[in-house]
This record gives sequence, C-alpha cells and structure tokens, in this order.
Amino acid sequence: MLIRALRAFLALHRYGTVVAAAEKVHLSQAAVSVQLKNMEEELGVALFTRTKRSLEFTPAGHQLVRLAEQLISTYEQMKAIGDSSAVAGVLSLGVINSALTGVLPRLLRKMTLENPNLEVKVIAGISGDLVAQVDAGTLDAAIVTQPPKLFPTNLAVHHLYSEPFVLITPHDMAYTDVPRTLASGAPYIAFDRSTWAGQLIDEFRARRGVQTRPSMELNSLDAIAAVVSQGLGISIVPLIRGAGWHRNPSLRIVRLPNFDRPVSLVERKRHLRSALTATLISSFDEIPSDDGEVTD
Repeated sequence: MLIRALRAFLALHRYGTVVAAAEKVHLSQAAVSVQLKNMEEELGVALFTRTKRSLEFTPAGHQLVRLAEQLISTYEQMKAIGDSSAVAGVLSLGVINSALTGVLPRLLRKMTLENPNLEVKVIAGISGDLVAQVDAGTLDAAIVTQPPKLFPTNLAVHHLYSEPFVLITPHDMAYTDVPRTLASGAPYIAFDRSTWAGQLIDEFRARRGVQTRPSMELNSLDAIAAVVSQGLGISIVPLIRGAGWHRNPSLRIVRLPNFDRPVSLVERKRHLRSALTATLISSFDEIPSDDGEVTD
C-alpha cells in the first residue's frame, strides 16, 4: 500500500470531500478516488459508504484512521533518521481554547518551521473532555488546565506554565480593593462554570463569602472582556499567556494573590509519539511570558 494513498485517506477524513483531499495531497480527484478504492480492495473491507455526492466513513474506515496516522508517523520518522535535529510524524494534540488564542500559535509556527516533516493535528475542547480522549488513546496528548481532582494514574503530567487569575472591572468604575469590589453588588459575569477554571473561580468566590448569582455566563474570555469593558459588570478570569484582550484600555485588571491555574501537557505514560511530545514540551521553554499590564 502506497504512503500517498494513506495520505489521501487521512486528508479525506480531515477535510470531508474528495475535492478537498485531492487539493491537499496535490493529486487529481480521479487519482484520489482510485487510491481509496484500491485500499478497500487490498484490505478486503468497505471503508466508505458511497453516495452520488460524497463518501461516508464506515466503522471500519474510522477504525483505520488511527492506524493510518501511526503508519504515516513511522514513515516520517524513518525519513528523518539522517537528521538528528528534526522530528517527524503526525501528532494529534488536544488544546483548551484559551491556549489556542494565546501562546500556542507562535509555538506551532516555530515547531513546524524547524521540523518540516512534523504535522500537528489540533483538536480544541475543554480540559475534562480532552483528558478523557488522551486516556482513551484517541489523542496523543493534550494541553489542559489543572483539574479539581487528580489525573488518571496512567497519564503523565508535564507542567508547562501557570496563569494567574485576575479580577477585571471597567476602568472607570470606582475601585478600592478586591474584597470590596467583589462585595459591591456590581453585576457579575461568570466564566463558563462547566469548565475546570470556572469551577475554581466559583470555589474562590465561595471561600470569600460571595454568593451573588451571575447576571451572565459566557464561555469566551474575549467576550467576557468585551462585556466588562462596556460597563456591564465585573468578572474573574484567567489571564491567558499571549492573549491580547488584557491590553484593552477600558479594563482594569487586578491580579488575585495566590490564585493561579497550572497549564500542563497530559499524555499516556507510554505511547508512540513520545518523541513528538518531548519536542513540544521543550519548545514551551523558549516562548517568552507575556502577561501584559496588571495591577498587583
């Protein structure tokens, strides 16, 4: 079976149509269709359900995706044997949304420029769901926040950096200190309480006797910052490393003492992509911190 046939198969899975897959692997649509048909014949199993307009993956087709990724990754590592400084293969990486808008884009750009045979497949989500996918083996690794409880024992946890929690208020709002501001009765904008970060914030507010019901709950830090900057309330959020909303002159941002959230990379203790995740972990050390302007 040709490597380019596996690439076409994975491109179809990722991009959804033969047209898009052909464009990504630089082949004609007819060539991709022939390669996919030949794969089915060689394996002796139906990988797709065909309609007039599309190919839908069968259960066997979905099962083959992970194996095809492993084969491509092994092939890329074989190609890189002569270059000890480069890594190669396909890394499926779960990422919390806040990291996607913060430090990760710069990191991925650096990694892929230095390792042209490395492909990173990014899946966005919330920490709890991503850890479950790593545990199940559907993701190689995930960048997540620290959970309220311990990680599963079969997972390795690598601390990457910490993000402070901050109180954000409109800049023109009267301000004395954090306790008085939280107890002031100003409308409270909650960060999504189904997330680990949201749960930590709720626990912080409860420890300080703040029981006011949120006037609004949002799952986007950019949206919360925009709402607060318009004078619609106050909020507690993590200060995302590398994000830009904290430079908004309409916001006052006050760091909360002794209240941070660790951001970690989680992976299974033994898996085929350990060399790729090791490169990712080491690359984080070379990305400078950028917390912006805050008031301590």
